Amino acid sequence: MMTMSAAAPQLLDGNDSDSDDSDIAFAYMDFGGVDFGDDDEEAMGESKCSNPDVPTKQDVAAANAAANAPAVVERVANLDVNASESDATNNASHDLPTASSTQNNLGSQADNSSLDSFTVVPDPNLVPCKSDELLLEIEKERLLPHPLSGKQKPVDVAFGDEYSELSHVKSLYNLLENGQYADILRSQTALDLFGTEIDGSGELSMVEQIKSKLLAYFTTMASSESAIVKCQEMELIGIASLNLFLQLNYCGPSMDRGIKPEEREVIAHPLDGINPHGMFESLAKKENEKPQNTLIPSLPLTASTPIPEEDESAPKEGDSSEPSNQATGTVIVPLKETNTTNFFHNAVLSELAVDGEWPFQVCAAPYFLLLARSILSTLAEPTSPFRCWSSAKPTGTNGSSGASMFAAGASHLSSTSHWSARAIVAHRRLISTRRDDDDGEACPTLWNEAERTFSRCINHFCENVNAFNDSERNAFVASAIMLEWGLTQHHFRKSGRGKASFNKALEFSKLQVEVTGAEGVRTKYQTKMTAQYLVRAKPNVAVVDDNDADAKNKAHIEKQMIKHDDVSDDALLLEKIRFENADDNVHHNLSIHDQSILLALCLDVKNDNPMDGLTGTQMFAYLARVLNQHDDWMVYATGLLERAWLECERTHGRERAILQIQALADQHSNRLTLTQSTFKSVEEDSAPAQDRLRHLHGIVYPPRWDMLRDLAERYAKLGIVTSAAELFEEIELWDDVVECYRIAGKSNKAEEVVRARLAENETPRMYAALGDITGEPKYFERSLELSHGKYYDSHVALGKYYFDKGDMKTALKYFLDGLEIKPLLPAVWFRVGTISMQLREWDTALKAFTEVVQQEPTEGDAWANVAAIHIHRRNPAEAYPALLESLKQNRNNWRVWHSKLYTCIDLKKYDEAIQACHELINLKARRNESEGVEPLEEKCVRAIVGGTVRKYQEARKAKDAIGIDSMKRTLIRVRALLDKIESSTKIEPWFYEISAHFNDELGWEEECYNDLMKEYRTLNSSSGWEEDSIKVGKMVNLIRDISKHHKKTGTKESLTKAKLLLNGVVKKVRSAYNYTEPSKEAEELDTLLLEVNELL
Repeated sequence: MMTMSAAAPQLLDGNDSDSDDSDIAFAYMDFGGVDFGDDDEEAMGESKCSNPDVPTKQDVAAANAAANAPAVVERVANLDVNASESDATNNASHDLPTASSTQNNLGSQADNSSLDSFTVVPDPNLVPCKSDELLLEIEKERLLPHPLSGKQKPVDVAFGDEYSELSHVKSLYNLLENGQYADILRSQTALDLFGTEIDGSGELSMVEQIKSKLLAYFTTMASSESAIVKCQEMELIGIASLNLFLQLNYCGPSMDRGIKPEEREVIAHPLDGINPHGMFESLAKKENEKPQNTLIPSLPLTASTPIPEEDESAPKEGDSSEPSNQATGTVIVPLKETNTTNFFHNAVLSELAVDGEWPFQVCAAPYFLLLARSILSTLAEPTSPFRCWSSAKPTGTNGSSGASMFAAGASHLSSTSHWSARAIVAHRRLISTRRDDDDGEACPTLWNEAERTFSRCINHFCENVNAFNDSERNAFVASAIMLEWGLTQHHFRKSGRGKASFNKALEFSKLQVEVTGAEGVRTKYQTKMTAQYLVRAKPNVAVVDDNDADAKNKAHIEKQMIKHDDVSDDALLLEKIRFENADDNVHHNLSIHDQSILLALCLDVKNDNPMDGLTGTQMFAYLARVLNQHDDWMVYATGLLERAWLECERTHGRERAILQIQALADQHSNRLTLTQSTFKSVEEDSAPAQDRLRHLHGIVYPPRWDMLRDLAERYAKLGIVTSAAELFEEIELWDDVVECYRIAGKSNKAEEVVRARLAENETPRMYAALGDITGEPKYFERSLELSHGKYYDSHVALGKYYFDKGDMKTALKYFLDGLEIKPLLPAVWFRVGTISMQLREWDTALKAFTEVVQQEPTEGDAWANVAAIHIHRRNPAEAYPALLESLKQNRNNWRVWHSKLYTCIDLKKYDEAIQACHELINLKARRNESEGVEPLEEKCVRAIVGGTVRKYQEARKAKDAIGIDSMKRTLIRVRALLDKIESSTKIEPWFYEISAHFNDELGWEEECYNDLMKEYRTLNSSSGWEEDSIKVGKMVNLIRDISKHHKKTGTKESLTKAKLLLNGVVKKVRSAYNYTEPSKEAEELDTLLLEVNELL
């Protein structure tokens, strides 16, 4: 049973405390100065609404209306989601995952009782028979990584003729190894499983329906003798479904083919009957527009736009003409690779949405990935509840009568976890997170599932030396799994990006790699040898080519390369570096797996270093070593692609690089293009699907939408913006489409493009893009309808719309709905917090800012707002640690220091209050008047002086030696603070009154008298004080204190000074009451004067 993650740690750790100075601590709360940067540019590649936006300037007004509390602070930058402290602990184990670390936060929301009710115990009575044992041995031999992959003995030989009951499984294996994946999905087993609909299926998600079908099929058809056979049939169907998805979206070849217009009525779609299967027939028939299997002469989802010539001196827009098909003499019409309605396509994508992230809309046939994920995840964890990724709730019917037998059969399979892990990675790569903003926190649900699944693989194959009878096979499988685990960390953008796993894969493979330098030349006309990077690699076991067929295949593979001489007759660069030492130009043959490890090490160089010239040179050395061989279609293509990415940064290699990327994008298609100009190059010189897929999981070859995005971005950098816009349009990256057309001076074109695409195919992303362009909320609402409420970006866009309109309650509702789908967004939580403060919903506000600081502990503004809420609720002990965290991140925010000053006074932390005063004085001295740094208030200084003196007297009374010593140091700090205030700010009479009181309490009579005289001079210089009854009262009290000092001194000189002082004050006071009765203050002054005269 899956374990639940530990609860998140408490945000603050403090105890409530009472204070006599609470009126001081809660006196200040200012929402001014909050700037949410609404004009910030968003990352290219996504709809504008997909950026949650940092809060806008309207948030200032929103917050200003809230009740008074301290320090809702200035918002200065976009929030990046950083791993919390607990996340950092988990990240430390990324390279060796453990099952206990894999339960995600969303998953933990499901209660434990639900998990218990779904737990299945495998049937203990299932014992594999001899045919089962043969089948399990074949599964380990052919479905797990093998050093002779593709060159093993034929399937028929492996099965033999002894067990006729395995004939159907044998036929499935044959189809799988021949790349006939669609035929597997049309097999009788697949039709039995998924051919009919479930009664009452409207209440179940598609994932739940698929799992129910698996168990129902097992209940009605499986016996103890056939359980393992049936489970392996399911596994083969899941693998075929995954491979078909990868073929359509990654490596090709495309399943569409060029057809003549007259063939339209007679050509059946290659995916008819399986996309989807009959169990989803009613869902597939629902339409919100015409189906997508119409044959239209528009661009398919691969690129064929030729590259316009670049004007080196001033890059600008080039032409974008289509290549002609004169080579065939006919008009070729592309057939789109999906035959489903848009409604069904969107329904499948909504099932694949994870943690609020929507899959890439332009993927082909996502149903196959959904089917593969459902089957393989169920087989990989037969005793656990299956979770729907979009809701993270347990699903399925494990309590059915066939569940125990199913779990028993599935538990005997060896490769299900490995294939399930591969499907998880494909699922993650389908999710369209923003590349620049993806900091590794996206899709935690998938990440935790990947950790859990790879943990089982590593425990079984990497830590178990007896997984196979052959030690060489043991090492090979362990190396392959560690390589794929490292690439998984790379795709999820986790800490370390798989570095340790790559090194572990290298260790298992025993490949010897040396990165060194040697003298050589890289240009045709270079005569002087210079130092060049060189990667030497030697395998553990020598690799020998088998036959002439290998040489022929290698020749076809090498044709993928665009050479410098293909681009220009006067190309300067050599195809490879020519080293001075002849031995450095000769290389050991490496296995395809070893080449994949070198590509991973090259990737690690990129991940570990800044992308500068030195990093690029080191990566070139790895790629050059891989490209010396051309044994595998996709490994070689990956080396070419990565080299092209590097060459795009070089003047002499840029043109070849763009053409190379174009050629690799074109090889997915079966139609004629600029770089694929004959049917021979399409059909005869191209590798079949099974060859392309064989090593795909050990490399980082991108899906075709990423390939086109990369190509479009490079076009845009070269100034070929219209061609870039067309490519962005194909993959529906509308922000980039709009930006490219804006640069091209075609601002209205963007809206026309979006509306035209909507007329053909309604998708949530396109409606969100139209909403961004027009500002109309109805388009965001339609986007939510199409996505079944799961398109997070539209929720946030509607929240922002109503926020701008001033409808805070509606805005809050939409923001919270969006956060239910995708909770790991601190910028949106921050917005929710500010709105909640305006609405005086303090619980919601506290929860929102708590979420921000848990997800992004370095966000000082949110910590300050947590403190502000606690201060508003009169919880200074709770506010104090939040203020410390805020100041840890930003010590230059005077509002936070102001809040800390009041809080420390309230908690009687006078030393820290003194520190806050020093910081406020320094900040006021450094800042302009316009920044509004407020001076220290009288009540704060009075509270600090009075509190420290009182604590000192209490320590003396209690004869606490330690307390006395401590308070003496505090009193020294108070004196230093008073001196700093006097020297750095404009002094009011109250300051000298406080200073005199401080000196008097400590017995410093001379200093006390000096302060009293300074207070007298300051007050006396105030114009018209004698007419202000309050100031007159202060003057009388002050003169009384001065007179006491003179009386205590008792000398004639001292008493004379007192008499002169009194006479001056009495005259001023009496002049103010010429025509009225003398005031009480005047009478008291007369009395004091009389006493002094008597002493004289």
